[in-house]
Amino acid sequence: MGSSKNFYSAKNLSDVFYQLKTISDLTVVSGCTSFVEKELPDKSISVRDISELKIIDKHERYIDFGSSVTLSEIEDLGKANLPATIFEAIKTIANPAVRNIATIGGNICQKGIYGSLYAPLLALDANLEIKSENETKFESITRFERFPEKALLSKVRISLEEWEVSVFKRLGPSATLSEESASFTFLANSQKNQISDLRLAMTGSFAFRNIDLENRLIGAHLPLSETAISNFLLEAEEAFEKESEKSGLEKILKRQFWNLVKYSLEQLS
Repeated sequence: MGSSKNFYSAKNLSDVFYQLKTISDLTVVSGCTSFVEKELPDKSISVRDISELKIIDKHERYIDFGSSVTLSEIEDLGKANLPATIFEAIKTIANPAVRNIATIGGNICQKGIYGSLYAPLLALDANLEIKSENETKFESITRFERFPEKALLSKVRISLEEWEVSVFKRLGPSATLSEESASFTFLANSQKNQISDLRLAMTGSFAFRNIDLENRLIGAHLPLSETAISNFLLEAEEAFEKESEKSGLEKILKRQFWNLVKYSLEQLS
């Protein structure tokens, strides 16, 4: 590490908050797999060895992961104990050596581009536990914008609801993240041959999820007609185009989004 970089460690959360308070411009890091040396912050503090941030706590309806739980530790739980899209997304991330170091918190918090887990977490309405020295609160990832000053991500809560249709696809280079990288997630459930719930998310250089769009198909009868699919594809394309205008999204990703939505809808028919 270059001499201009200052790297601190902490044994517990009290250490972290003390140093965040006393050292200006300090960045919280964990596995650091999203950095190369020249990109490391000038001042950073590692939280990867704090036991409170390494918990895995499974309940009947949800599972909690401390932000420093590694991707390999999550993968080791197996597909039967995880939402299918989370398991599939983790398997697409880098390689086993990187997943042994990279953490769920780092995948969520990396800057510049959304990590591969973000689309599944967005579709699953994951909740983020955000902790500061004096406050702990949960916030839905669908409303999350930025961390308060001198706060950190401490826990990720993921619903274990089962889905009849579950689609995940990672786009772009297989071993790295670039402007052509994106993750797509589609989830759907039905009752009495009607769509009862539908989720659709895509993330890369920006994050897309439009609940008004999803609601257009709630209550639709199955199998979906060609007209219903065509109308929804048109609405989805318009919504995606509008929200991606400022992101400089690669044109190929816009076409891939359309193709993936079409494929996912056909799984309902």
